[in-house]
Amino acid sequence: MKVIYFLVFFFISLGSSGGEEIFDGPWQEVKGTHFVVRYSAPADASEAGRILRRAEEYYTKIANQIGYARYTNFWTWEDRAKIYIFATQEEFVKQTSQPAWSRGYVVSDIKLFDSRMIVTYRQEESFSQGLLPHEISHLILKDFIGFDVPIPIWFDEGVAQLQETDKKDLAYQIMKNLIAREKHIPLVVLNQINIHKEKETQKVSNFYAQSLTVIEFF
Repeated sequence: MKVIYFLVFFFISLGSSGGEEIFDGPWQEVKGTHFVVRYSAPADASEAGRILRRAEEYYTKIANQIGYARYTNFWTWEDRAKIYIFATQEEFVKQTSQPAWSRGYVVSDIKLFDSRMIVTYRQEESFSQGLLPHEISHLILKDFIGFDVPIPIWFDEGVAQLQETDKKDLAYQIMKNLIAREKHIPLVVLNQINIHKEKETQKVSNFYAQSLTVIEFF
């Protein structure tokens, strides 16, 4: 189960298109300072409000942690990030063409898509504690560094994982085992890995664990 939990964030794909018109409606929405949450089922209004509050809290926390004060008044008004919440996984898969195992994806190329978007469906509490801050972190980091500036995948994923509840303890357990067996990844190799192309689940788990622990060490 630990490996499955750790791999949840490996199975998050980049969307193929952006913009408000790509998903069939009708959509209702709630707006915050930095986010607009759109939801497709009226019954999800309270859930959308809760996710919006969490997103705003994570935005402030992550921006402060990264250390960029300019984000205090960034992503506002028409530049607010969009969070789409489908009522069911089936509808999410149908409209986004994501694989059945996907829990959501992030559109993180502002020049190509002209929008910052997180797209998901109604799911358990682990979304707001794990996937949501993880993806917000990706967007903030890419926005500051530059969407067209390449950065090592381990660095991007390591910073994002810092925001996930209880992820550090799991990463430390995995790394202790790897180091004891001399199976950890040399840094020069880690810097070159494109984990998005990896099929072997254990290698993916090891990569994410080491990415987090290296970031935490720095």
